Amino acid sequence: MKNYETVFILNPVLSEDQAKDTVEKFVKLLTKAKAEVINVEKWGLKKMAYAIQNKSTGFYNLLEFTTDSSDLVNTLETEFRRDESVMRFLTIALDKHAVVYNARRRKGEFNRTKKQTTRKEEVAA
Repeated sequence: MKNYETVFILNPVLSEDQAKDTVEKFVKLLTKAKAEVINVEKWGLKKMAYAIQNKSTGFYNLLEFTTDSSDLVNTLETEFRRDESVMRFLTIALDKHAVVYNARRRKGEFNRTKKQTTRKEEVAA
């Protein structure tokens, strides 16, 4: 089984429900092809570094999945190209270190829960 991660940007003119339905469509495509969807993250509406299709924002989404079939990635990317609401996408194969990192990130090991001290507080102490 190979691990993959796909980040895609949806058109910002979509409503929240339309964006949610589009993400569900791609998750169903993966599960129908017998891929195991590990994680789905909706990062929300974010400002982009440069305009795409005269839009400066987009709905960012992340899909993590495993599959035996390399053809599934091609099928998924073909569906991204056909869907007019998808502005950009990128799929990468994860190595063993990235898989471990993503598992730790999902567990919340990298969240900053300690109070962050400012430089002034460090100098005063």
